[in-house]
Amino acid sequence: MLRRRNYWLLFAILLLSLTSLSPSMELDIHDDASPRRQPLNQSERPASGDQDSVQALSIRVSLSSEEFKELERISNNYSLSSGTAVTLSNVDTEDADEILKQDLTIGDSPDIVMTDGRSITDLATQGYLLPVDIYQSIPGSAPLTALIPHMQWNGYDWGVPLDIDPYVLVYSPQRLSELGITGLPRSLEQWNELLRVIREQPDMQRYLLALDTRNPYGYSAVLESMGGSLQPVNPALLEWTQYAGSHFYLTSSMNTELWDMLQAGKLAVAALPLSEWQKHGNSSLAAEAPITAGSGLRYEAMYSRFFALPAQSGNPETAVKWLAYVTSSTAQLDWLQNTGRLPALDELYRTGLPDSVKLPFAAQLLLADEADLESGSAGGWAELSLAVTQLLTGKLDPAGYTAAVAQLSE
Repeated sequence: MLRRRNYWLLFAILLLSLTSLSPSMELDIHDDASPRRQPLNQSERPASGDQDSVQALSIRVSLSSEEFKELERISNNYSLSSGTAVTLSNVDTEDADEILKQDLTIGDSPDIVMTDGRSITDLATQGYLLPVDIYQSIPGSAPLTALIPHMQWNGYDWGVPLDIDPYVLVYSPQRLSELGITGLPRSLEQWNELLRVIREQPDMQRYLLALDTRNPYGYSAVLESMGGSLQPVNPALLEWTQYAGSHFYLTSSMNTELWDMLQAGKLAVAALPLSEWQKHGNSSLAAEAPITAGSGLRYEAMYSRFFALPAQSGNPETAVKWLAYVTSSTAQLDWLQNTGRLPALDELYRTGLPDSVKLPFAAQLLLADEADLESGSAGGWAELSLAVTQLLTGKLDPAGYTAAVAQLSE
């Protein structure tokens, strides 16, 4: 009996020792010890940790070499004042869309990416972006009102604009005058008159209009000059597009031959970005905005470059601080002075751009009232771009284009 008592005593001591060595060990009696993780609601995304511990950012952009150097300069100033290390990488324009797609889908993405402003809503609704305004509001940095529909969805802002590049219509006043045309066409009837005159000139192959088929901005500018727009569809303008299409000069790149063609009278009008006009325009040519002050239209043919936060961004709070710095009014004026690209802040147009900025149209045309904004988000840009390309290249007729655009609103 004494030996049995000793065994029980030793067993009790051993059990007590094991318990004291593992004080945190508990028995889980639930069937599901590891509950399934739920998808993270982007608008409720938690902070990424101690903000003071984040000291590095990676940012991918698509800029010219001169623009990239200027962004590096501005970003270096931010690094000196904040202590945050910033790594900028630049991709070629031709590869930008493919690189962006990779950045938004791979696990190790940059903290900030750059894209066409009209693509922001599409990327946000597909879950590729984080809303920027839940991390930090940026007072005093309101964008141009016309840009707001491109960046807002579901009550949040999903991008921050860097700059804008409005499309203009370029022509030679002398060459149009030789054809008996006074000034740039400003209605469907005037465009038809110019087309009729060109068709009656058998001595030279002349083109009515040059358009870049890579995006809809040039075509949008032409429609605006007739009082229309990409949406809603105007059947008469679509019929005109098909009717006049054989006299279009279509290109898929920035073709410098257009400038010689305009001056030689081989091309009547070209729809081009303002930045191209600033580089290559001369005193023998004129550039005008597609709309006029009294047209009652909003300037829609306006390319814009936006920064955005990928859903995989690891440092959103620090990223938004960088965005606030590089898109502040001071930085935007530096960007304008050193790159020539127009700022995206509303206040800079209302207070007046520097006297050194020479535009071929009144800067007030770029302003809009909130009451004039379209309702809802400007989604479906990729599909709309494809439809315009197919219309211009003859792969869609007016009915097919109308059907394609109608699907975007369903």
